[in-house]
Amino acid sequence: MNYIAHIHIGSHTQTNLLGNFLGDFVKGSHLQHLPFEIEQGIRLHRSIDVFTDSHPLIIELRQCFPSNIRRMAGVIIDIYFDYLLMQSWKRYSDTHFNIVFANFYQQLEQFSLPDNAHFNKQAERLKTQQWLNQYVNVESCFRAFTSIEHRLRNKVMFADQAQSFLLLNGDKLESSFQQFYPECLDHGQRFVQDYSLNNNREK
Repeated sequence: MNYIAHIHIGSHTQTNLLGNFLGDFVKGSHLQHLPFEIEQGIRLHRSIDVFTDSHPLIIELRQCFPSNIRRMAGVIIDIYFDYLLMQSWKRYSDTHFNIVFANFYQQLEQFSLPDNAHFNKQAERLKTQQWLNQYVNVESCFRAFTSIEHRLRNKVMFADQAQSFLLLNGDKLESSFQQFYPECLDHGQRFVQDYSLNNNREK
């Protein structure tokens, strides 16, 4: 799942929004130096990623992609699912996404990882541009594909073909998303319950 889904899952499970976002930036398994709520969010993020990557619906979707861009299918699905979540937000949340994002941006303002250049660069973009709500428009997905394509060290020209594939197969991806996402939310809820029961670290 991508940024918006992880933030939404944080809101849904009433865990730290920033912690759920940080799973893409903090490496390693030793997280006890971080505040409890941040550690919990990171571990939830990682559990969601494992659940997603191994889910039969997601595996099936990846196989539908043309062979020459299939290596990027996971990235494409993650980003497009953020768009689909924004389109159906009211189905999965009673809190408007602008309020959830405002809470996330506030948490982001109060946190730093001084030695993590990747996080700091992305955090600065998020704080100054606040572009998360732009994913209500599918064009944001297409711009993201182009941006990623330009940043890849081993050049993979996938953005144009990904856009064409999604325009032709959007209904299939939406159907898969609407089947998958409730299961993903249930998994997140179970993870948080188990984590709270099994983790004795003082909050």
